Amino acid sequence: MPSSQPQKSTSVGKLFEFQSQLPKLPVPALSETLPKYLSTVEPLLSKDEFAQTKNLVEKFGQSSQGQELQRRLEARAAEPGRANWLEEWWNDLSYMGYRDPVTPYVSYFYTYKDDKLRRKPTQRAAAIVRAAWTFRAQVASGELAPEMARTTPLCSYSYNYMFNATRIPKRPSDIEATYDLGANQHITVARNNQFFTLELVHDGQLLSAAEIESQLDRIVERADSTAAVPVGVLTSDNRDLWADNYELLAQASPQNAQTLEKLQSSAFLLCLDDTKPVTREECHRTYWHGNGSNRWFDKSLQFIVCDNAKAGFLGEHSSMDGTPTCRLNDYVLDQTLNNKVDLGSTNVRADLSEPEALRFVTPPTVVRAIEQAAGRFSK
Repeated sequence: MPSSQPQKSTSVGKLFEFQSQLPKLPVPALSETLPKYLSTVEPLLSKDEFAQTKNLVEKFGQSSQGQELQRRLEARAAEPGRANWLEEWWNDLSYMGYRDPVTPYVSYFYTYKDDKLRRKPTQRAAAIVRAAWTFRAQVASGELAPEMARTTPLCSYSYNYMFNATRIPKRPSDIEATYDLGANQHITVARNNQFFTLELVHDGQLLSAAEIESQLDRIVERADSTAAVPVGVLTSDNRDLWADNYELLAQASPQNAQTLEKLQSSAFLLCLDDTKPVTREECHRTYWHGNGSNRWFDKSLQFIVCDNAKAGFLGEHSSMDGTPTCRLNDYVLDQTLNNKVDLGSTNVRADLSEPEALRFVTPPTVVRAIEQAAGRFSK
């Protein structure tokens, strides 16, 4: 089990400078809520059903029960330190407590333009990693400016769940875990349904694009020369089934708990797919779900690069919507496609450690769970 619990960043710097000034989510009056409810259900009901519903709603609006529930809602909204009375309920009912698989029902994807400067997949992947790491540094320091709707600042809270974050399956509702950015300066690389840890800082210095490319080449060579049980497909499953199998996997061996911790604490996932999608549909299917195994669908950020250097992105939606990730991906593409990205030195240091393979112990019970999850994914 992960030792890191869900935590919030210190939320300092330019990125969060307007947080205290943002208006709280207002509680609509009961006289506003009830007509909206009726207009929502009317298309779904027959005339008789709607007439009955309207009568019940009118009685509720005049009842002491309706008034008391409205009073409690207003009291909740007025609690000190509570910026949003709906947040916990919304997150639980719409995301964390939602039991269908995150892909395709919750996650979303972006398709990248081709990089004419980088035709080799690991070369393009290395440039993407460098650009994303620069953006991460701006988030970590708070130097990134808050997003604005014209002159109005937007809430920056979800940036706390962008890097080094993951969703963890639980019954009856999942949780979100975040990890210290300074203590976890590694990414997870997926290739041929296997996972590797790639440390991005060596001797206090960020790996250059040439060094990252070299390390990715080593990973591809190792992964393509062997096969492994596709543990990642477990994350594609119904959340209750995945929650059960998560416990099964973690308890199968102490090594598995350590492997989960290393994978989940990584800054993001880089998926090096061995496919070569060409058409729009092929690309979309690749970035949305792929083969179901060369992914860890619970991670907040997954950058995907294929063997023909096509690339895209998959986002887990539970604690972060598309606005900050769209900004991240726009930055990555602007930096890489326009050759603005700082690639660092072209030299590759000879003493770089071999990327660590993240091994899972898979006894027969775990293998059966993986086979069953793969069968459900393929349907």
